[in-house]
Amino acid sequence: MYLSDNDSAQLTDLSSKLKGLTELLLKDCPQGETISVSHSADLFDARPVSQLLLITSGSIHLEHQGNEVVQYETGDLLGLSRSLQLPEGKLVANQASFTSINRDDLIAHVNASAELQKHWAYYLICLCTYFKEALTQEKRGQFQPSTGFLSFSEGETIIAQGDSADCVYTLLEGTAMATRDGIKVGEVKRDEIFGALAVFTRQARNASVIATSDCSVMAVRKEDFIDLVEHQPQICIGLIEEMADKINQLNQQIAARH
Repeated sequence: MYLSDNDSAQLTDLSSKLKGLTELLLKDCPQGETISVSHSADLFDARPVSQLLLITSGSIHLEHQGNEVVQYETGDLLGLSRSLQLPEGKLVANQASFTSINRDDLIAHVNASAELQKHWAYYLICLCTYFKEALTQEKRGQFQPSTGFLSFSEGETIIAQGDSADCVYTLLEGTAMATRDGIKVGEVKRDEIFGALAVFTRQARNASVIATSDCSVMAVRKEDFIDLVEHQPQICIGLIEEMADKINQLNQQIAARH
């Protein structure tokens, strides 16, 4: 089995272990009829609760709210959760064939040997670990901000004064300066995060940022940046340091004028 979106190396390894354990568990286990399905929107609909299905060919996936979540392959055993009165979701099959296995026959076969009991325990642990890791991967993905990499030529405006604040930026390469009402009020250094103040205050941009050389910039949507700060609060330390530096620069400019 594998995730419909993307499998990590750890999930791929767990999937391989599950296949190997399934093969060990089903060796010499009583097996039933061969079942062929051209298409089924709910594979286990109207089937006996105690029936398990071992995939021998075809395409099968677990569907949730209309989305494909997990893809199953030849050698995967289906229906175990359902046979124990646990939720499993809807399985969709296309041009697939299966070998029927009775749940009670499988349990009796496993309990006949201490070695098989050990393999059975490993199988259940691997199965739980697979879905736990899949959930962790999914949650991690929710907090991975969607970023855009932008390029600006010298003289181009990265942020315009008065615009709404919909992104936070990081200067990856090049140099830039901040201006307010056409007057230079500061510089943006490489790896510096800028544009965050307007995001947090929910106000329009109070200054423009203009590229003073060719620049590469990473833009993060406001919503993603707020999520990122909530889950990685150490980012705030760098922002506070940078804001304090900007305040010092402004104080020095004001003092110089007087």
